[in-house]
Amino acid sequence: MRQKTEQKRDAILAAGKALFLQQGYEKTSMAEVAAKVGGSKATLYSYFSSKEEIFSAVMQASAVKEIAPSFKKLDAHADVAQTLSQFGVNYLYSTLDPEILALRRLAQSEAERNDIGRKFFNQGPKIGWQMVESYLKKLGDSGQLSIDSPWRATMHLKGLLEAEVLDVCLLGVMPRPDKTALKVIVDEALAVFLRAYRL
Repeated sequence: MRQKTEQKRDAILAAGKALFLQQGYEKTSMAEVAAKVGGSKATLYSYFSSKEEIFSAVMQASAVKEIAPSFKKLDAHADVAQTLSQFGVNYLYSTLDPEILALRRLAQSEAERNDIGRKFFNQGPKIGWQMVESYLKKLGDSGQLSIDSPWRATMHLKGLLEAEVLDVCLLGVMPRPDKTALKVIVDEALAVFLRAYRL
């Protein structure tokens, strides 16, 4: 019974995601999601209380599937430069996935009208970057890097990694680079970061 329930929930999220990407958040209704799944609105409401809740769950599921693995591979006992290089390439490649970018645009466009933007940040990026903060704190505590504020260092790393590609991909100026091109971008960003934080 549990497996069937999870399958139904996944089907609802898949339907919601398809509709959000196809016609936007505002134009998507609970009735349309229910129709696409092939069930009743009553069944839909037994899983999610609102369209906003479905969207938040879609964002969270996408982040967990595409982006979270990059953060989970941070190992304070491994070589710092190599670990951060692998993290940076995997993080950017996942973040710049066309579907992830499309969902991010929707979250940003709705941020002033509801809590979608806040929920997206708290359920996705915030958790991931707190993991980086913890990783950098360990490097600072072990003397591998000189870090007074782990969170500030985390934001510096994030800014350097994203600076060359995020806005231009988010705005459709250029397509997602392949991993070879991203490695060049990441390694140059890390050179700046490590010059600032190496002992």
